[in-house]
Amino acid sequence: MSFNAISLFTSASIAYNLAKAYKREPLPAAFLSVMTFLLVAAPVKDGAMDIKFFGGIGLFSAIFIAIYTVELTRLLEFLKIRIRLPKEVPNAVAESLNIVIPILAVLLTLYPFTLWIEHSTGSSIPQLIMDFMAPLIKVSDSLGAICLFVFATHLLWFLGINGSLVLMQLWTPFLLQNMAANLAAFQAGEPLPYIITNSFWDFYIVHGTSGGVIALAFLLVRSKSAHLRSIGKIGLVPSFFSIGEPIVYGVPMVVNPLFFIPLIFAPMANAIIAYLLLDFNLIHRIYLMAPWTTPAPIGAYLVSAGDIWAPVLSVSLIILDIIIYYPFFKMYERICVEKEQSKDAETLEQERLMEERARSAAQ
Repeated sequence: MSFNAISLFTSASIAYNLAKAYKREPLPAAFLSVMTFLLVAAPVKDGAMDIKFFGGIGLFSAIFIAIYTVELTRLLEFLKIRIRLPKEVPNAVAESLNIVIPILAVLLTLYPFTLWIEHSTGSSIPQLIMDFMAPLIKVSDSLGAICLFVFATHLLWFLGINGSLVLMQLWTPFLLQNMAANLAAFQAGEPLPYIITNSFWDFYIVHGTSGGVIALAFLLVRSKSAHLRSIGKIGLVPSFFSIGEPIVYGVPMVVNPLFFIPLIFAPMANAIIAYLLLDFNLIHRIYLMAPWTTPAPIGAYLVSAGDIWAPVLSVSLIILDIIIYYPFFKMYERICVEKEQSKDAETLEQERLMEERARSAAQ
């Protein structure tokens, strides 16, 4: 009722928010998108609705349908194709009648095309989309793909851009498809085919916080620098719940050449090690999803269906990240301590001069 219907929810939510962004009524857009998705992806056969595309394998179709229905409605409005009623008719009534126009437009465009595709190929549009996307889905589960994605995401973070927010939008449909396929395989008693999913990213690669900066948080709280120690105290607890901005921007790590290498290569090392361990089936592959704000070891345990070695792997990777961050942290700490000492000496000198001037004035 949740993950197995994610495409149905996606078709509604994307249409709702896209219509809202266009300053249109969002609720009719969501209903129209769901109706269209059911027409295209849930054909009735022998008196029963086929709902296999309600899960992750229907995501690409849901995205396309949501965008299509909203843009079609906008086009109809631009062309001023609508039911014209007298001014005396209440606006709410007029709007409820005008939703009939985009419904008819869908029935006269996409639905006949769907029937023609099914008759010509023997497959539905969602199935053809999945067949077309299969090579990309397969590539998305490779070690090379995850390493490239880790590098691109954290390079953006280094430049001050939330790389996860920018790039995960593009990759999430593939990751959700991978998880849906794993869930279907588990329910069928078959080996789980995919390694890389949303939860793999959250609990093994970044431990919820991009760059794996939870490792840096442990180092900051014991820093000799007052500034870094204060950032560590502020950022440690949020980092447990996948909020790393206080550390990333507070240290700062952004455009800081001393943190370029660990910011990229700590999650890169996590990705390679975790991928290989799951590839050799030493750790249970993931077919469940936990909220990304779940602390990493707990999340790893939950999404691996209770594999005790999953949190051990997560904790081990955090320790590895501490080791990677440590030399770079010490170099930056030394710079911060020298600045603080220089500032303290300057402050003391200023206070001494002020005291001497006060004594001279008193005399």
